[in-house]
Amino acid sequence: MNVDEVDDYIHEKFHRGRGKCGIYARESDVYVVVKQKITAAHSPPVTTVLAQSMDSVHIKHDIWFHISMYIAPEDVQSFALICKQTAKLVNTRAFWRNLYTRYCLSATGTAWNLELPTQLQLDQLRNCDTKALRSLVVESLYHCYRPLKERMDLGYSLDWLLQRQFMSCWQIQYQCLWIVCYKLWNQETRLEEIPLEQNVAADIVSDWETLVDNSEPIVKTTGNLNEGVVLLIVLCRQFVPIPAQLSYSSHQARYFLKATRELLSTDMRATNLELDFAEGGTSNNFNSNVTVKYTKIAKYRVLPWWHPDFKRFVK
Repeated sequence: MNVDEVDDYIHEKFHRGRGKCGIYARESDVYVVVKQKITAAHSPPVTTVLAQSMDSVHIKHDIWFHISMYIAPEDVQSFALICKQTAKLVNTRAFWRNLYTRYCLSATGTAWNLELPTQLQLDQLRNCDTKALRSLVVESLYHCYRPLKERMDLGYSLDWLLQRQFMSCWQIQYQCLWIVCYKLWNQETRLEEIPLEQNVAADIVSDWETLVDNSEPIVKTTGNLNEGVVLLIVLCRQFVPIPAQLSYSSHQARYFLKATRELLSTDMRATNLELDFAEGGTSNNFNSNVTVKYTKIAKYRVLPWWHPDFKRFVK
């Protein structure tokens, strides 16, 4: 094989292999060796990766702190997802205190806002931890911040409750109506409660004078236990018992709201409401279903934990 034939052969093999083969030519023969593909076992060394990462721009913590002072309430989640530094800033007291000052006190110019209830005033926010402060500021923003107020005035649909975990249910009779309250939850883990062995033992006193002299303020050490909870309030004309499966779910199984249906009654004068609960996790693998039907309901409402009317019905 002469030189020209070798060149033609190499060119043909390289063209067919599309650059995936290494070409080795000798005087005696020409052979092709397949190139080794880089896998996880042959990943680049750590020093190379670090050298490439050093080329990225690093923004200092102080710059993110000043930017956080101008973040709108509806942009908090997007800001927290930028990087680890912004996520840490969102979990600080200064961030939530700044939101409260800008949107709940700037219009009044004083330390008291008449639009807020007593438990959401500035004095109540000073002696609480970061978790409790965050919950109180979120509730306050739904009272004072116009975009959030308009969103709350529009109400929340039943689809907003899907895939939430059932916690409890109770009924209250009011005149000729029955008020049914469903307590649903959208988180996998609750706020960590203080163990009993870590609680500080209270001093036992035998006289009222000692209690009066004890003027130390009570400091909130935990967040809002109802954070992540949503109430479904149903007003119906007939009493509907709670299914036994849901009554014992707190100790045996977890039920999730799988589907809801609003149906027109047979006389076309009222609305029927059906709730489908399923046992299992948040996935679609449900084992058993429980359907609760309410005929001719008068009204229903969906109340998140930050709604002003939430505390009127929650237990």
